[in-house]
Amino acid sequence: MGIANKTRIIVTATINNLYHLYMNLPLLLKNLPVCLIFIAIFTGCHSPVKPGTYANDKIPASQASNFHDLNKQLFEGLKANSKKQLSGLLSKEMIDNNSNLKDIEVVSNHMKEGDFTLQEEYYLVKRKPGKDTLKINNKDINNHKIGVNIDQPETYLAFFGQKGIANGQLVTLVYKKLDYGWKLTDLEIDPYSINGKTAPELFKQAKDDYAKGYLVNAVNLMAEARTTALPYISWVYPEEKQINEFYAKVLNAANRKYRFPYTINVATKPQIINLQIHTTPEGVFPQVFYRSNIRLTNTAGLLKENLQVRKALATALPGINKGNKYVFYSVFNKLPNSYESVDRYEVTDTIK
Repeated sequence: MGIANKTRIIVTATINNLYHLYMNLPLLLKNLPVCLIFIAIFTGCHSPVKPGTYANDKIPASQASNFHDLNKQLFEGLKANSKKQLSGLLSKEMIDNNSNLKDIEVVSNHMKEGDFTLQEEYYLVKRKPGKDTLKINNKDINNHKIGVNIDQPETYLAFFGQKGIANGQLVTLVYKKLDYGWKLTDLEIDPYSINGKTAPELFKQAKDDYAKGYLVNAVNLMAEARTTALPYISWVYPEEKQINEFYAKVLNAANRKYRFPYTINVATKPQIINLQIHTTPEGVFPQVFYRSNIRLTNTAGLLKENLQVRKALATALPGINKGNKYVFYSVFNKLPNSYESVDRYEVTDTIK
């Protein structure tokens, strides 16, 4: 067959194809929406989201579903304490940074105490990089701000807290849409609540106790408030400055009033050598360290003395037996020091 004949056949076939396309054009146009839906389903495409900040249930359903799937996979890996299992979810920088192994282990350990549940989530869609601040004003006393570094067009933040845990932690997850997909770029875990109260709530209770003359309680509560004041590195409570100032105020007042060793007004003259807080799964409570002249082997005598100490401290340390489930006592004959182990006698006062 000659070149001319081949060309004639190709041209004829092309004309026939165009003719059939023209004749079926109305049908194609009619079914175009169905075709587009079909393509969208099988390519995983979502409608583009307008620039802005979407909080909690305002996050578009398709994106929210995707984020929640990522979170589920992530917590499965965290529970298993497996960086290998998490590798598909982590950014390259997270994978290369071995310090993340510690955070993964810490989260895994806390998951044994109680599950983490989603507390807040934010989806940020931006055109330009820069700094942004999320202002959360619907939490009453727990209103706060969160600083966000925008270096990618899309960012997702999720905050997970522990319910039913006296001393709760907050896990912060930051995902960003990178060139190779949605990846976790930051993972943090920090104290969020003590005795079921957040930093602003502890601050409020401390001010109330201080007004009642419960100075030691106020000091302990302010120490706890400072511990929980930064549940995420860029999380800011409005009372942050006041918390630090009030803590300094009550601490100075306590140091002026109580100078250690502080002699307790009972017949055996035991001396308080330190006051601290004692952390338990049920919460955080006062702990009193005192030196006794009764030998540690005389447990009956120590317990009898301790009952007298409790009554005396209700006056000497007003409020110590108020609002606390327990007060812990550590009794010494010899002052504890940093170079040897010193014996002690432990007593727990359960407040009824």
